[in-house]
Amino acid sequence: MQVWSQFAERVSGEWNGFGADFSDKGNPIELPQFLVPQAYLDWQVKLFDWQTQCPTLAHPHPPLLQYNSIQLYPTTGCDTAMRYSTDKRKVGGTGTNSGIAAFAYESSGSYVALWQKKDRLLELEYCLVSPQNFQSRVRIIQLINVLDNAVAKMKLLSIRLFLEHWYGPFRNGDQIEACIILNSAFASTLEVTGIWQGSKAVATFNASNTVSSRICDFLVTGSLLFVLIS
Repeated sequence: MQVWSQFAERVSGEWNGFGADFSDKGNPIELPQFLVPQAYLDWQVKLFDWQTQCPTLAHPHPPLLQYNSIQLYPTTGCDTAMRYSTDKRKVGGTGTNSGIAAFAYESSGSYVALWQKKDRLLELEYCLVSPQNFQSRVRIIQLINVLDNAVAKMKLLSIRLFLEHWYGPFRNGDQIEACIILNSAFASTLEVTGIWQGSKAVATFNASNTVSSRICDFLVTGSLLFVLIS
């Protein structure tokens, strides 16, 4: 449990930054126009990035991880930001695990999670902490359609990317302000296509889980400890 305690300490807190959606071809997806402030429309500025928050809390005993991935309404200047959407996630504890199929973690605060969204729809989430700065991380969510369980044939549908900084202890997202975000918008300047490669980790899943049992090779940064959420 020592590794989990170290992980819980590193991952917990208030994280904020920017997030963006990309197509399976790596092209950034514009925000819905009805959300864009009139000033940007008047200036003919296209918005691709969401301002985001991710209040996260991990309990050492018993192991439990909870976080809310929050998208904020676009603002101009330092206006008070408002929540547009909240995606609540939970790993461990009692009751429903919100579709979690498998989870991996490392003492630095990095993790990999496999989420069962629908019958053949999976989300593979990587949270990778910078080795040079434990208060800086990247979260990558790949939306995958499983076309054929028997041969593990899959199709990438989209990519969601977050660049985040830790800015304080966990407060359940009670401070929402555009000017406290340390990162910058990135979607229109970032290249997400190409080959992603890192250290390999292998997990064995329960044979009864026909979809998740096929997802056993993850390309991740660093050495991750895999645990099965039953």
